[in-house]
Amino acid sequence: MKVSFFAARLLLVLSALLLAACSTGKIVKAYDGDELLAEQLAVLTAPEGIAVLSINGKKLKKYLLDDINVNYGLKPGENLVVFQYGSVWAKAVREDKDAPRSEKVTSEPKEVLIDAKAGEKLNFRFKSGSNAREAKVLAAKFEAEVVDSKLNTVARSAEVGTYVASNAKVSLAEEKPETSGLQTLDALKVLWKAATAEEKKTFLAWAFQK
Repeated sequence: MKVSFFAARLLLVLSALLLAACSTGKIVKAYDGDELLAEQLAVLTAPEGIAVLSINGKKLKKYLLDDINVNYGLKPGENLVVFQYGSVWAKAVREDKDAPRSEKVTSEPKEVLIDAKAGEKLNFRFKSGSNAREAKVLAAKFEAEVVDSKLNTVARSAEVGTYVASNAKVSLAEEKPETSGLQTLDALKVLWKAATAEEKKTFLAWAFQK
């Protein structure tokens, strides 16, 4: 009994420390390169119910609690943010003492493409339900917006894979083999090296039919 009480107290203390650390307004660095000043960044706040999974392809730390505000620093320009809705609801006490006392409702991951500006304060706006049943209905077709400090919509959620951030477009362009200025045979050699096994197989099948 003493062990259980101690464990409960320890969990309570750790939770309080985590809440304090996240409620101080500290900005989580969610970008590559040197750390920038606060005024050089846009700050995106993930409120209770929203867990940010990645920003511009960079996976982010998952927090133990869902009911905290986490502030993420975004570099000016396009930022692709993948996030998920989640909420925890108490369940009715049943005769089975080992049955879960709560259930978590989550949505499928969504994404928003934010054209961030230095000094902006951004937040998520969404509907959350007043009970587990309503939350499940909303989570099944979850939608959210990102709004600025004046509550103007700056981005809307979409299915993951809908958007591509500008920095991702550059990297994709760099991956394409350069064939301009080459003779036809040399260009084919370059493309052949860059092709996948399936693409090579399809090309050979096409070539032998000619």
